Amino acid sequence: MDREAIAREVRRRQVQETLEFEREREQTLKEQIEIVITEVEGKNVDQAVFARMSPEDVEIVEAELSPPSIESEEDTSFFFERDDLINLDDEYVDPHAEELARLNAELEDCRRRQRAFEAYLDALRAE
Repeated sequence: MDREAIAREVRRRQVQETLEFEREREQTLKEQIEIVITEVEGKNVDQAVFARMSPEDVEIVEAELSPPSIESEEDTSFFFERDDLINLDDEYVDPHAEELARLNAELEDCRRRQRAFEAYLDALRAE
C-alpha cells in the first residue's frame, strides 16, 4: 500500500471537486449579475423592441416577461420589507449598484479560488 499515492489521489479528487464547485458557482454568479442588469435595463430594451411588434404579440411577450405582481390589498397578511432599501439619510442608494458590486466581488473571489485550485492540481501533476 503506497500511502503517499493514496493521499495524493484523495487530495487530487478533493481539489478537483472543489474546483468544479467553484466553476459552477462562477456560472451562477454570472447569471445573477445578468438578472440584476436585466432588472435595470430590461424595460428600456422592451420599449425599443415592442415598438416594432404588433400589439397582440407585445401582449403575449409582456405577460411572460412581467408576471402579475402580488398586490398587498389582495392579501392583508402580505408584508414585505427590505432593510437594504430603507435609507434614513434621504440620500438615494441604488440597490442594483450595490448588488452588482457585491456579485462582482464574489465573482472575482470565485475566480481567484479557481486559479489557486488549478495551481494546486498543476503542482500535484508535476511531481
